[in-house]
Amino acid sequence: MKYRFITLVVLTIGLLVSCADHDDFDFTGTVVDYEMCNGISEMGYAIALSSPDNIGGNYVTRENEEYSNVVVVYGSDRMLKSKAQVSGRIYLSPNYSQTECSYHYTDNDVPEAVFTKLKVH
Repeated sequence: MKYRFITLVVLTIGLLVSCADHDDFDFTGTVVDYEMCNGISEMGYAIALSSPDNIGGNYVTRENEEYSNVVVVYGSDRMLKSKAQVSGRIYLSPNYSQTECSYHYTDNDVPEAVFTKLKVH
């Protein structure tokens, strides 16, 4: 009986956590760079957004190219290549890299986000 109760509590907590409500929104853009999060298996992708056109910041890539309206997005289900055209849905997650990643980049001051839906064109 004790183990059933503990299992039920753990499952309930897991269900509540997995049902977190995020204000995600549609986006389209181009991958311009990447940032390591927890090694090569988990990356953040710097995406120059074409839509929406007012939420990103200025970003300078490793090749010293400057882009505007850039957001670094985490949680991709696949590796993305530079210059890939992407779209889908994301939600803003301030300080994601500080709380979730082993690496935290401070060179560029851009918003951080998480994918909820990703399409590569």
